Amino acid sequence: MKASVVAVVWSLTWLSFPLPLANALDVPQLPDAVAPVSGSLVVLPEAGIQVITHRGEWGAFFGSGGGGESFFLIAGEFENTSGKPLTYVKMQFELLNKDGTVVLRDFGYNRKAEALREEEYENGKKTLADMKIEQLPAGAKEGFRFFFFKSDAPEFRSYRVRFLEIR
Repeated sequence: MKASVVAVVWSLTWLSFPLPLANALDVPQLPDAVAPVSGSLVVLPEAGIQVITHRGEWGAFFGSGGGGESFFLIAGEFENTSGKPLTYVKMQFELLNKDGTVVLRDFGYNRKAEALREEEYENGKKTLADMKIEQLPAGAKEGFRFFFFKSDAPEFRSYRVRFLEIR
């Protein structure tokens, strides 16, 4: 009886403290993952938001066959300091080469407004009201994220997030 209790405790302890993802057998090697990727932000003082955190990191999506596709994720969190509800925050995500030149860019929205990337909205077939985006109350915190697939991205050294439009 004591041996089975010890085995259960050992199993639960092992599950609570798993090995780092890089040591897992089915994880493809992510050579860029070992080097930290620095990033910067461009937020106008009157924007009505305050960025709390941001980071850029490598990861991978895994398929059922064991293969995966590497991606670079830019993610963070901001606070609505405008004193009023916001419908969306539009951002431009940029990858920069060693000279600080943009080598790839795309745009996205805060998490609650990510549906605004839908083709029907972008083409004007749906209005902002049609999209029924949940507003971000004054003082609330909200996340943002954007993925660049490694197969689509040229070599880069850093990233930048530009806050383009706050409504």
